[in-house]
Amino acid sequence: MAQTPYNRALDLLSARPYTVKQLRRKLIQKEVPAEDAESVIARLLSAGLLDDERYALAYARSKLVGQGSSARRISQDLARKGVNAELSKQAIAQVVDEEKVDTKAVIERVARKKIASMGDLEPVVLRRRLFAFLARRGYELDEIRGVVGRVGKE
Repeated sequence: MAQTPYNRALDLLSARPYTVKQLRRKLIQKEVPAEDAESVIARLLSAGLLDDERYALAYARSKLVGQGSSARRISQDLARKGVNAELSKQAIAQVVDEEKVDTKAVIERVARKKIASMGDLEPVVLRRRLFAFLARRGYELDEIRGVVGRVGKE
């Protein structure tokens, strides 16, 4: 017996959280007609089972507190997942406030962890690679300069 689009969506959501955009794309990939996907999404939204705000908060909390990601990187990730910029900005700010996240301590922790894994390199090479690593992680240049200056000298 074929699964209804609503049950298919519930199965997807039981495996992991989705944003509206992600779930819409996934349902269409599973060959659910677009109009059925939209009605399923509307039903899930009204039932509170699909919530981009809750998703953004959980994602920001996980990445900021757990992994030490930068706010810029989290915003970019959330944008790719279909969360609007204002909502992601609010979620990040809320997590920073609620969890008392010290962004300077986070970047320093990430930098120290990276240095520990880099082995025995010339100081200039180490600082250059650390700078590039932190830039790829989305940290601001001023933050990177400060932490590379402090940690790179040790």
